[in-house]
Amino acid sequence: MSRFRYWIIAPTALSVALSLPSYSNAQHEWQTPPSRDVADVERILNATNDAATEPSRDLNIVWVWGVDKNHERGAHEYGWVMDRYVNNLLPQVPGLNAERAMYFPSPEQWQKADLVVFYLQSPRPWSDDQYAMVDRFQRRGGGLAFFHLALLEGAGSHLAERIGFAYGTQDVGKGTTQWGVLPTPVQRTKGGADSAILAGFDDDIHLVDEHYWNLLGDVDDVTTLLTAPGGPSFASTAAPKPEVLDGKAWPVAWTKEIGRARVFATVLGHNYFTFNDPYFRIIALRAFAWTMHESFEPFEAVVLQDLQR
Repeated sequence: MSRFRYWIIAPTALSVALSLPSYSNAQHEWQTPPSRDVADVERILNATNDAATEPSRDLNIVWVWGVDKNHERGAHEYGWVMDRYVNNLLPQVPGLNAERAMYFPSPEQWQKADLVVFYLQSPRPWSDDQYAMVDRFQRRGGGLAFFHLALLEGAGSHLAERIGFAYGTQDVGKGTTQWGVLPTPVQRTKGGADSAILAGFDDDIHLVDEHYWNLLGDVDDVTTLLTAPGGPSFASTAAPKPEVLDGKAWPVAWTKEIGRARVFATVLGHNYFTFNDPYFRIIALRAFAWTMHESFEPFEAVVLQDLQR
């Protein structure tokens, strides 16, 4: 069978620290992109085929990004990822307009957006006025997508109310959120198997990224799609052995619905090569379509575009 690597330049050493209280550790420089079987990618894509070749309406996506000062090249590439998706990939979808916003959308962008994607580290907690914009957007049925450190916003409680889970920086009786290497494979849940976002995937999915666990939020308020155990915390020099994992099923990706408003969020997105992984692209693009109440079919051609860059 045909296999390919979708990222051909190895990331440089990631000996930097997240801007989190007391966290100063090197990260997972030993990780490399997984190979994907073309037949498997096609099988997963074919699991959601339908007749909709174009979206049902013109769509507007706002991609929120920032400047990362805490990682070497290859991780938390907010600018690279924004450029790839906003300027290259998403405009290939018929009738879709994609634009960028640095750190937070303008009121005008919130008003016209169908989906707002957050992939950044917020430089400061959101204000009451900013949360009011989010609330108005969700009341009218707008879609939200959050990747990786975008889950870290203030103490986490206000964001968790809107998107289900957030990175908790304060001990609320169960400790703060932890980070470390993602144990792989991750597990697809019953909710994931029932979701169009993960249609065609196996129950065990090999993904190479970073993990956040002990997030702030209520598992009963979301549909958990993917899970993985936690531990050990912080940096890693190799894949963790099963005996050092905590054996719990921590959420890796989930969805939340508030009326017609839909949210997709995931801890994944540390590695730049993750965004060029056909498996991850299928998940992300299906999630984008789902949050906007649209078919995935018009997004499908984007999955295998420019994988080697």
